[in-house]
Order: sequence, then structure tokens, then C-alpha cells
Amino acid sequence: MIAYSSSVAFQVDWGGASMIEAERILLRHALADPFNDRFVFLSDSCIPLYNFSYTYNYIMSTSTSFVDSFADTKEGRYNPKMAPVIPVHNWRKGSQWAVLTRKHAEIVVNDTTVFPMFQQHCKRKSLPEFWREHSFPADPSKEHNCIPDEHYVQTLLAQEGLEGELTRRSLTYSSWDLSSSKDHERRGWHPATYKYADATPLLIQSIKEIDNIYYETEHRREWCSDKGKPSSCFLFARKFTRPAALRLLTMSVLGANSNEAIRESKHTK
Repeated sequence: MIAYSSSVAFQVDWGGASMIEAERILLRHALADPFNDRFVFLSDSCIPLYNFSYTYNYIMSTSTSFVDSFADTKEGRYNPKMAPVIPVHNWRKGSQWAVLTRKHAEIVVNDTTVFPMFQQHCKRKSLPEFWREHSFPADPSKEHNCIPDEHYVQTLLAQEGLEGELTRRSLTYSSWDLSSSKDHERRGWHPATYKYADATPLLIQSIKEIDNIYYETEHRREWCSDKGKPSSCFLFARKFTRPAALRLLTMSVLGANSNEAIRESKHTK
């Protein structure tokens, strides 16, 4: 059974350890139901790309968790103060949008070693727009720009020697290739937000057609499969505004047959 935890009142700040603390609280509540066997992290800007039956069978057809996880060798987010509790060779990065088995969810909830290190030493770099709210850093160039929710689950499971029990990719698509965007709101620290005009059958089809992911730091290409056969990599996509999501639902695109979606798009032009 796939668990969809209800909201728990908890104040979180982006780029802080409170994000992963909230995730742990949600998991703890979801684990209270012994029939919950998979735990899916989604946001309110996520949309499903397929119907429930396809999504359920895709997730349940494997005994692994789906966790986007790769060696973080470029951005200097690792804080040496984490050693020796978290050695650098266990430091991982990836998307927070994971799908966990019950075993791995319990490991996250019961962790008393890695989480405290993140609370102390994994913090977002102070940005100019936040300096009015927080003290000005003594030397911004020496700060470690660590975003906890992009590292915690990945690093914890690597630390526990469990990477062999993972499918090391996310099932949620996000667009980070913003270099050509002229819209300043679409560049920066966050993935692109799809607005009403962006929400077309062709966009959904292009996401569904992605069948592999390349991890540059590990020189690893992850070919996606379902029950041993080539498949789409993603079951969900983000970030969609509410009007964009409602437009896709009205067009009956989500979960629709790929060829039907393309024909509908061409017909409406």
C-alpha cells in the first residue's frame, strides 16, 4: 500500500534542517499504519503522469526504494566538520522526492546519528535577500552552501551501506535546465514553474518519453525500466501552478495514451 501522509502542523524553512525534520514527522505518522508499505514524498505542485493503477504497479513491482542519489563532488556542500561521523565518501546529493520502502522509512525515522550532524553543519548559504532577517556572515565565501533536503536521505542510506537496495533515481521530474529562459522568475535556486500556457499535451508527452538519466559526477547513465522492460523514468512532474494542473485535467491529458495526447494537441492548434 502506498502511503499518502496527511499534513502535520510544523513550521519549516527552505534550506534548513526543519525540512528534513518535517519529513521524519510525516514518516513517523505514516509508519503507524502497519499496512503502509511505500512512502511517497510529493509537493502540492506535483502532478501525476499516469493513473493510479499504473503508478501503484510501477512502484510495487520492485523491492527497492527510488532515491535520486549521486556522489556530490562539485559544489562544496560537504562540511568537513561532519567528519568522522559522516565521511566525505558517503556524502550524496539528489532530489528530495523519494519513494521509500518501509524498511528505509524506519531507518530515516530512527536515525540518531546523521540527522544531528545535518542540524549542526548543513545549512543554506546566507543570501543577500535574507541578511535583514539574519546576522551578516563574517565571510560569505567560507560558508558551505548545504541544502539539507537534497542530501539527507541519500547520505543516510549510503552511510548505512544500503545503496544496493535502491533504484538510484527519482520518479518525479523537475526542469533544472533554465539557461535559455528569459523569465528571471524561472532562474535561480528553484526548478522551473510551469504556468497555464505551458500546460500542453506535448509537454506531458515529452516528459513521458524520457527513458534515461545521466549522472555526470559518477559517469553513470540510468536506463529506466519497469518489470525488466524499458519504460518512462517518471511517474510525477513538478512544478505546476494550480491553473496549469487544472488545464491538464480538463484536457484529460494525465494518464492518457501518448498518441491520443499528441493528436489532441495538434487538433487544438
